[in-house]
Amino acid sequence: MIFGRIADIKGRKIVNIVGTAGYSVFQIMFAFSSVYAFLLLVRSIQGIFMGAQWTSGTVLAIEQAPKQKVQLVNSIVQAGYALGYALTGVTFTVMSNYMDSIEGYRIFMLTGSLPLVLVPYIYFKVNENFTPRIESRKVSIKEYFPFFIRAVISMSGMFIAYLSIFSIYPDFAECFAHFPAYYVGLLMAIANGIQGTSYIIFGKLSYRLSVFRLIYVGIAFMIFSAFLAMPLVYAMVSLPIMTAGVFIYAFANGFWPLISGIAASSVPPEVRAFLTGTAYNIGAVAGGIVSALIGGIIEAFGMASLPYFVDGIEFVSMLAVFYSMFTWPRKVAVEA
Repeated sequence: MIFGRIADIKGRKIVNIVGTAGYSVFQIMFAFSSVYAFLLLVRSIQGIFMGAQWTSGTVLAIEQAPKQKVQLVNSIVQAGYALGYALTGVTFTVMSNYMDSIEGYRIFMLTGSLPLVLVPYIYFKVNENFTPRIESRKVSIKEYFPFFIRAVISMSGMFIAYLSIFSIYPDFAECFAHFPAYYVGLLMAIANGIQGTSYIIFGKLSYRLSVFRLIYVGIAFMIFSAFLAMPLVYAMVSLPIMTAGVFIYAFANGFWPLISGIAASSVPPEVRAFLTGTAYNIGAVAGGIVSALIGGIIEAFGMASLPYFVDGIEFVSMLAVFYSMFTWPRKVAVEA
């Protein structure tokens, strides 16, 4: 919310620089945190800078894109999210034998600070195509409430669904299904590579097919694949079935960037970063809360109970996404 408002007044580029530098520096501090209270403080501040990066970076890319290419460019930008996860999976696979030591853990965590090298590139090479039309304009949530509330619902549903599986899946696959540690890292790397590719595929398909119909199809396959990735029936607990479920799930949520593209195109530039960024990050908070809830479920009922809870959460969250998209106001003046 804070950096979204700043981006709508001062510009997206400066906020992007501050966000990228901020979360990278605090990742270094996180890697060397050994006291829980300090670790929590550092991670919280890092989250603020993460919000700044998405709020500015995605909107910056959208506004640089030709009007007819907005969905594709936005999908390519979001593919970076999946690529980052894929690279994390590769790094984990390489370092899996060293993660039991504090030195290995710290080296693994320090890889999260590598985006710091992008700051000079952003400063010297990234251009900005944004000038506030009305400098003194105040953001009115009520004016754009139909778009804002649906964006919050859809982003919350997507984050809850995604993190319900992927935030816990390495532990679930290793402890419950007895996947080898190296295979878990490889699985997550490939899955996120598929997801990144799917973002681009869905972005290209949006020029040929209805964006909303693509989202509906993706929702259906996410629900279906969740039951494969987190089987309710013990007979389906096998490496091939669960791997297939993860891969289908990763491909199915390729429609995610289409939602943020719809939201960004539905509001004027003066409030775009604030409203879309706030909706996105509220969704991230919702996903984080549910991730914590899942941790509590594991503590209370054990890992074997997880599929019953997660599959139910997936179904409800996807219904929420469907509702927000099905009721999205169609007659809007899309602005560049």
